[in-house]
Amino acid sequence: MRSILWSLMLMPLMLSSCTTSEKEDSRVRLAKVGGEIIYLNEALQGMPVGLSKKDSAVYVKQFLENRIKDILVYEKAEKNIPQNQELNDLVENYRRSLIIYEYQQQALNEKMQTEISEADLMDFYKSNSSCFLAERNLVKGIFLKIPKNAPKIEDLKKWYKNSSPEAFEKVEKYCVQNGGFFEYFYDRWASFDDILDNIPTKVSNQADFLKTRSTLEVRGKDFYYLLYIKDFTLSGDTAPFEYAKPDVRNLMMNLRKTEFLKQIEQDLLKEAQKKRKIAYYNVKILDFSNK
Repeated sequence: MRSILWSLMLMPLMLSSCTTSEKEDSRVRLAKVGGEIIYLNEALQGMPVGLSKKDSAVYVKQFLENRIKDILVYEKAEKNIPQNQELNDLVENYRRSLIIYEYQQQALNEKMQTEISEADLMDFYKSNSSCFLAERNLVKGIFLKIPKNAPKIEDLKKWYKNSSPEAFEKVEKYCVQNGGFFEYFYDRWASFDDILDNIPTKVSNQADFLKTRSTLEVRGKDFYYLLYIKDFTLSGDTAPFEYAKPDVRNLMMNLRKTEFLKQIEQDLLKEAQKKRKIAYYNVKILDFSNK
């Protein structure tokens, strides 16, 4: 659809003379700069989805202008920068690096085992616990925000400190019946800062608070705010496994990728040596054993 649209919109740009080879190319042309042709499909590849007709026209016009400038600057640079071996080496090294990178990614995708068991993750976590430190204070518990006019608040204060399923069922029912809000995070670690953002009070020393208290009850203008902390981890301590698991998996996977690629290199080296594809010269200068 977009190709048809731009064929109509940009028809004046395509009325220039064309060589026989150009006529055989079915792609829609936008311009020709020297010996290089700029095609519509190049612009459409990067065009954001959902643009209006007007915005699409502006986008293609800007793309065309930028491509023309790029070609002109390159042509000027090519004429004024003399070809030399150093520049050619840089280009070739960059090309080789790109090819090697693409091959490595292909090998990783096709041959590397990406599944990591829970047991392997836990073993790696325990062996490298110093790598997984909590960057903030973490807590498990429950937070409630209850209208001040809600009945039997004292009963609620007893229930929310109890982590049993029966007590939680009572808390949940109470909040539903009285327009309250609760956030249950007994089963996951939450940032203490994020929890405190919902409570109209300041905790100046979080570490001391967490070490000495498990509840926080604040009476605001319109609501009661109740927080019960069942467990905590201080910033700088080893992060709990379930919280650190994504980082454990990423680090473990990156190390496996590095080892996998090194093994590929070693295998290629051994194979080349076995087939006598490598000839060493002046080997003596590499022998440092007597120095």
